Amino acid sequence: MDIVTTKLGLEMLLRWGHFLGGITWIGILYYFNFVQTEYFKEAEAGAKSDALQKLVPRALWWFRWGAVVTLLTGLGIFGIRGAGWSVDIYVGALLATFMFLNVWLIIWPNQKIVIASAKQVAKGGSALPEAAGALAAAGLASRTNALFSIPMLFFMGASSHYPHGFKLLALVVAVVIILLLEYNGAYLAIKENKFIKKLPAAGKMGPYTSIGGLIHSGLGLTVILFLIVDYL
Repeated sequence: MDIVTTKLGLEMLLRWGHFLGGITWIGILYYFNFVQTEYFKEAEAGAKSDALQKLVPRALWWFRWGAVVTLLTGLGIFGIRGAGWSVDIYVGALLATFMFLNVWLIIWPNQKIVIASAKQVAKGGSALPEAAGALAAAGLASRTNALFSIPMLFFMGASSHYPHGFKLLALVVAVVIILLLEYNGAYLAIKENKFIKKLPAAGKMGPYTSIGGLIHSGLGLTVILFLIVDYL
């Protein structure tokens, strides 16, 4: 077996792992945003408490480690393929990277606080005072990830099936838009930072509040980013 065949085989295994990790990660992301969140709005206190203590931790385990597998296999593919990718893959990879960081730096740490508070209440104690803020921060970051996932999946597919070549201006403009949206999505988790306090306030759910608004926002963002990479 020559080196080219070996590289192709390794890349195929990495792509397989990338698909498996990505399906697990994004599937549970959609479960959280489209199913669990809506259920929690209607659930009785006892049922919600039980789910927070037993169901949510299990889902979060697959969620965060699915993100790790997706990231590591993606980096492995980049390492094998090297430079020369279209602008589409860089836009998709940037969205995915922010999504990964949101999982591990915002959603998971804040959800741990929410789960700990639920367990404390179930034992007859009082809710943790920071739980409400943690839930809001995790919720906004999760909504932002769901928003990002829609264009991310499009551009990952476009990199192989509808590539645009490398366009520096298009990439810069896309990065600016993504950074602004990420700033809003991460704001509730970082607003106490002394540097962040000097920047404009953000952290608004806006149209993300409803499932319809979230999906439409994701589709709209996909169209905007597509027009940027297609025309700039």
